[in-house]
Amino acid sequence: MTQTVMKTILLAALCAAACGASAAGSPALAPGAAPALAATPAQVTVAPPPAMPAPGSPVTSFVFRDTPIAELFEMISRHERVNIMLGKGVSGNVAVSLYDMTPRQAIYAIAQAGGYEVIVRDNNYVIVNPAQAALEAPPPGQMKVRALKVLYSDPQVVGEILAKHVGRGGKVTLLAARRMVVVEDTPAGMQRIVALLREIDTQPQQIMIEAKILEITLDDNEQFGIDWTKVFSADGVNRIGIGGLAQRTGSGLFFNYVNRNVDVYLNALSTKGRVRTLATPKLMTLEHQEASTNIGDKLGFRLTTTINNVTSESIQFLETGVILRVTPSVDNDGRIALRVRPEVSSGSVLGGIPSKKTTEVSTQLVAEDGQSILIAGLIKTSASQRRLGVPLLADAPLIGKLFSNNEEIGSSTETIVLITPRIVPARASGEEARVVERVEHVEQDLRDKFSEGKRAR
Repeated sequence: MTQTVMKTILLAALCAAACGASAAGSPALAPGAAPALAATPAQVTVAPPPAMPAPGSPVTSFVFRDTPIAELFEMISRHERVNIMLGKGVSGNVAVSLYDMTPRQAIYAIAQAGGYEVIVRDNNYVIVNPAQAALEAPPPGQMKVRALKVLYSDPQVVGEILAKHVGRGGKVTLLAARRMVVVEDTPAGMQRIVALLREIDTQPQQIMIEAKILEITLDDNEQFGIDWTKVFSADGVNRIGIGGLAQRTGSGLFFNYVNRNVDVYLNALSTKGRVRTLATPKLMTLEHQEASTNIGDKLGFRLTTTINNVTSESIQFLETGVILRVTPSVDNDGRIALRVRPEVSSGSVLGGIPSKKTTEVSTQLVAEDGQSILIAGLIKTSASQRRLGVPLLADAPLIGKLFSNNEEIGSSTETIVLITPRIVPARASGEEARVVERVEHVEQDLRDKFSEGKRAR
């Protein structure tokens, strides 16, 4: 009986709050209702509606203290004439303070306060558990289907990312052969997926890598390599950006940004015949993609593999020569990060077993657009022996040593790598755009003249 009386009082209080008092400043509850409310465990305080409600959208303010959530939805359903259905397991008490809210907002706020979710079906509200809401699919009429093109990224990876962000009931189908993903989702979810695809599938930057691989012959005073710190500070200003792996007074691997002193020093060595150019490759690549060049030989050898008593043979190749591998990437400030691996090697295959002699380094560095970088300290020493003597007499038995002499010849070289990365703009601008336009006009004129010549024949 007490529960029935309580529901009647709460409904009356809500109606009074929605309709408003007949006179300004009049209380929302009858004077005799206060003791009855204070005596029950569920206390309800209903505030009057705002003085200036928005046209066409009535709002209500009320406060509930430790009230069963089923009773709150029942009162709102009766007063606002809306259908509210409670799913299995929806129970418990809530305490909410709601001000200037529409009935729809109040339904969502009370459901969230109780840890539940709201599903709208044909203007009807269904209050369910979050686990059940996750399994609930929107009606077919609310779903959209679009085929989206993946231009630059891996379609498999993009499909996996988008599948994690579709809404309830949505799905992503991958067409890897055509680099497309088919997305089914609600209109709001489709907008979110399209915006996400634009952000992750952006056009990568193109980088031009200009490299010079030089070999410098060392003299007797440079057995430990060239002291590049003196070269860089020859004008009294040391422009070293990276100290490298070598000490100032020692030998070893050396990194630095190229300045004018390096150019002068290399030109001086070149006039003395001590500089030999091994390779000058120019590579165009996309960021995060490896570009490589190999000026040398590929030595083949047979590889035998036995698995579960089944023997198979294949031909493998040993790459030797002057090899350069570069993987660039561009940060938000326009700096270029490079993963560089230069190699100068030679090899042979004896008895089916390959062997390789190599001078190489693998490093990572950062440079500005158009800034040259020097990698030095790759020292290689070779030794050989030659025999000099008087013809015929040097080969005579017993007395041949009197007319011949054995001479050991040794040489040391240092390999240096000069790398200059440049960002290639996607679209030409300024003078470059005018040059491109002139080239395109010339190409079009040549095509027209060629077509006229064919028709004349």
